[in-house]
Amino acid sequence: MSEGSFRLPDEHLEKAKEIAARHRTRRSCRVCYERGWTGVAQDNTIVLCHKCVDAEKAFADWKEHVAAHEELRAEYAELFQEPEDGQPESQS
Repeated sequence: MSEGSFRLPDEHLEKAKEIAARHRTRRSCRVCYERGWTGVAQDNTIVLCHKCVDAEKAFADWKEHVAAHEELRAEYAELFQEPEDGQPESQS
């Protein structure tokens, strides 16, 4: 791998797919065909279904998975950084 180009290992991709499927909120979905994800990005990460997945819960589970794996913590370090002003980043 060249520096600056991270590619998620396949075993973690499978875990991401499991997390997406676990947090689906609808019984059927024409967007993702009941998978919970709509595609795989170039960095081997999934694109969550915007229609049927509870993204906040899926993100929380992914954050736990990353915390348990040293090789992922370095790549996803921004997940564990607290906002400097103490306010959630989504508020504007």
